[in-house]
Amino acid sequence: MISDKVHEQRLHKKDALIETDYYDRGAVRIRRSDHTKTDDVNSGVILAKKYYMHGKLMHQETEFNPGMLYSFIFPATEDGRVQCPNCGGIGEDALFSDGCPYCGAFYNMDYQKELPGGRDHSDYVVQERKGLLLPLVLIMAVCIVAGMIITVTTGRTSTVFDYGKGALIGGIAGGVIYLIYSGMKYRASLTSKEVKKKHEQDIVMERFLRDLQANGLSMGMFVNNLNLGLRDYYFGSDTDETRNIIDFDVLDYRGQNLTAQDGKVYVTTDVSIRLVSGEKDKVWSDETVKRIRLRKSGHAGLHQKAGLNLVKCPFCGASIDLQAKRCSYCGTAFLYERPLNIESVSTLPGSS
Repeated sequence: MISDKVHEQRLHKKDALIETDYYDRGAVRIRRSDHTKTDDVNSGVILAKKYYMHGKLMHQETEFNPGMLYSFIFPATEDGRVQCPNCGGIGEDALFSDGCPYCGAFYNMDYQKELPGGRDHSDYVVQERKGLLLPLVLIMAVCIVAGMIITVTTGRTSTVFDYGKGALIGGIAGGVIYLIYSGMKYRASLTSKEVKKKHEQDIVMERFLRDLQANGLSMGMFVNNLNLGLRDYYFGSDTDETRNIIDFDVLDYRGQNLTAQDGKVYVTTDVSIRLVSGEKDKVWSDETVKRIRLRKSGHAGLHQKAGLNLVKCPFCGASIDLQAKRCSYCGTAFLYERPLNIESVSTLPGSS
């Protein structure tokens, strides 16, 4: 979610801004990372992201996973201003980015909806693959005979030379037709392979969904906690790998697998990620594939649900920031973990 604090801190440090265009409810909705434009998105797909540094447009991305649906909804008044659900205070969105400026409530915003799609069903029509030798013989024979007949019947003579010329013309025409035909069959053959692979992915996905449900998890939890964990990994650390990254997008998931080991539950997945980096006056993007291992939380501490979370300190009742791990009013420490937490991130061989 673009409003996450660690992400905003990285963007502020780089003097960078991200403008994201979503398509939702028949219109383009725009959200900017500096809160100057914050259209509500109910269930939208990303159309484009524009990256600015030092006030200048430096980079743009337009390829996104169309199966990812995003929601950014906050209680608002009729004129579009934000209204605190705790005290009713009204103001511009930017005033509420760190909580309510009037009552001090922390909102603990989590992903409202970011659910994967596009891999639940195979929806292709595929032609059967057949050999290409028989069509070659038939096409060439028909074209050669037709070429000879047309040449002889339309010419003044019917010599061997005329028959040969007709055969040559027919052979050339047959070759062109066969190339077009074989190209179409080759494309159909590729589609057949893709559909077979798609079917295999569907089987893996269905098994993965059953395993999640059997362990008290859901696909939404998996996707949300994966994205939140990646946010912390890329924006919450200052290493050679992460310090220049200003944004990321998960483009694809593959090979999801849930296992149990020593009484703990783990989820492993291969994730195709686009990383957008910025340094000085340059912004660029790279794609990589990471193998990510998440561990299911075994603690009974405080948890976030999707959307807005007004959480009170279990000791004094004050509003608390779950990321702080300690009440800012009474100082009581509390345990907070997401349902799934990233345990390891590794780059697959052959990936940048």
